[in-house]
Amino acid sequence: MVAPSGIFSTAVFYVQLTLFLLSISIASMAGILTYPMLRAIRRKPMTNWAGALTMRLLSEHILGVTVDISGAENLLRAKETPCVIVANHQNLLDTVWLAALFPRKAVIVANQFIAQLPLLGWFMRLGGNLFVRQGDKHSIKLLFDSSLRYLEHERTSIVMFPEGRRNPSETGSLLEFKKGAFYLAYCTKAPIIPVAVQCTSPLYSWANCRFRRNCVIRIRVLSPISTESLTEEDIPELISTTRNDIQKASIALAGIDSP
Repeated sequence: MVAPSGIFSTAVFYVQLTLFLLSISIASMAGILTYPMLRAIRRKPMTNWAGALTMRLLSEHILGVTVDISGAENLLRAKETPCVIVANHQNLLDTVWLAALFPRKAVIVANQFIAQLPLLGWFMRLGGNLFVRQGDKHSIKLLFDSSLRYLEHERTSIVMFPEGRRNPSETGSLLEFKKGAFYLAYCTKAPIIPVAVQCTSPLYSWANCRFRRNCVIRIRVLSPISTESLTEEDIPELISTTRNDIQKASIALAGIDSP
C-alpha cells in the first residue's frame, strides 16, 4: 500500500510537470508570434531570446523556480563578438536556466527529435536553431557547416552541450566532453564561454517523481577562453581543462562532495 505522503508527492510532481509543459508551450507561442516581426527586421535569432524571456517569467511565477547567476558579466563578451557557449547537460530544468541567460543573438544545438515536437519544435526551427542526429555523419557535417555560417557570417553565438546527451547524474560527475564545440571555436577563433550548472537531480528527477517548487538553480558563467592562439594540438588539453573547470564549479554550486 502506498503511503499518503507518497501519493501526495507524486500528485505534486505531475501537477508541476503539467505546469512546466504549459509554460514551455506558452513561451514557444510567444517566440512564434514574434518571429514575423523579427524576421522582417533581420533579427531572426532574437526569436529565441523572446521565447526565453517568456519562459524565465513563467518559471519564476508559475513553476516557482528561479535562477541565480554568478559571473553574468562574462556573458557580455557574447554581445561584442560571437562566442561558443558550452555547459553541462542534465534534464528538463536546463530549459529553465537557459531561459535566464540566453543571449539576445544566439542559437542552440539540440537533438533532432526536438525539431518534430509541436510548438517547441516549431519555435526552435523558426529561431534558426541547429539540430543533429547522434552518430549520423551527414547530420554532423551539416551542423558544422551551419555553425560556421552563424559564427563567421551572421555573428551569432552558439550554445552547445559537449557531453552530447543528457546526464542526470546524482553526484554532479560529468560525461567526457566531445570535440565538436572546441574544434568549431578553433576554426573560427571564437571565444569559448564555459557555463557551470549545479547538479539539479535534487530538484528534478523523473525516476523519483520529484519536481520541487520554490527552489533556486545556481549557475556560474566562467571567464571566456580566447582561442586566438589555439592550435589543433592544443584542443585535447583545452577540452580536459574546460571539463574539469565546469565540473568543479558545478559541484561547488551544489555544495556536494567531489565524485
